[in-house]
Amino acid sequence: MNKNKVSPEILNSVNILAQGYKDKIMLSAKNFNSAKKFLDTYKYSYTPYRFANCFYLDADYDDINILSSLDDVSYIFPDSIVKIEQTQKNFMNLENLTQNKYFGQGQTICFIDTGIYPHFDFLFPKSRIIKFIDLINKQPTPYDDNGHGSFVAGIACGNGIISHDNTGFAPMANIISIKALGEKGNSNSNTILDAMQWVYENHKVYNISVVCMSFGADIINDKDPLCNGAEALWRRGITIVAAAGNSGPEKNTIKSPGNNPHIITVGALDESTMSVADFSSRGPTIYGHKPDLLAPAVNIISCANNMPPYTKMSGTSVATPIVAGICAIIKSRWPDITNNQIKEFLLAHCRKITGDRDIEGAGYLNFKK
Repeated sequence: MNKNKVSPEILNSVNILAQGYKDKIMLSAKNFNSAKKFLDTYKYSYTPYRFANCFYLDADYDDINILSSLDDVSYIFPDSIVKIEQTQKNFMNLENLTQNKYFGQGQTICFIDTGIYPHFDFLFPKSRIIKFIDLINKQPTPYDDNGHGSFVAGIACGNGIISHDNTGFAPMANIISIKALGEKGNSNSNTILDAMQWVYENHKVYNISVVCMSFGADIINDKDPLCNGAEALWRRGITIVAAAGNSGPEKNTIKSPGNNPHIITVGALDESTMSVADFSSRGPTIYGHKPDLLAPAVNIISCANNMPPYTKMSGTSVATPIVAGICAIIKSRWPDITNNQIKEFLLAHCRKITGDRDIEGAGYLNFKK
């Protein structure tokens, strides 16, 4: 058995049950066709997912030994039950908002980012990636050559299907990924505007209720194009959530489009110290106080764009999708609520740390009754 290719959960079960082990697994393949040929030859019963290079099947102790030794097999995962539980959720008392039945269903979150990896958390039990647009390399199928976009999407709406606790905030929301940032995480303003333009023209077709913008640019002036583009989407009725930036602790460091006064701008909370993270950008902006609020942003775990399936990251890019996912929950619970009302609702459920609005806005989100 190649233990490097088998998840710790399966290894633990195999060690305990030995020959008695039998369970459903998900198998990730390096070469889909070769792996499929092997499974067919040995008459395995399986469900193939060609677009994700993986298979779903029953396996026993001997199967794990054989499959993990194949060159064409990348990794073997357990078929885990989705569990709506995460440290940040407990910290925020999110159960008072979700009531254990509102998880972003019926909503679509659009991520303008580096793309999206076809991660199990987005594909099972059915694919929730309903649209992928590549403005960088013009590829037709989902991919993420940086990892940032997959991580961000996982925080907002990964369902944790191969993990017991790494679940997103709105695990039933649909996903649209617009790859507008390249392999190094950079882009030009016109490419971001192309992405915004697509959302502007197609949001009704795909029921886009929330757009997550975990990126930022230096502010040009009061006619900043990214700022204006975000406001145009907001006025279209779409809830826009943007990162404050990672240029703190200096003042006047909020990035665009987060400087727009209408949209929801998210700063970073360090839960371990219950303080604003040093890297979190500060206001004011030319329009007034920013950020609007804080969310956890230090050492957060979410979806990776490779193996192992989860990784860790910090930054306002991490805090932003938390709020985007919560916006989708709010919208699923109250479908007729407006983006302005969502913002008001969020600000009303914040707790202050210092009271300085140019550092923390209204404070950190907490839905405790």
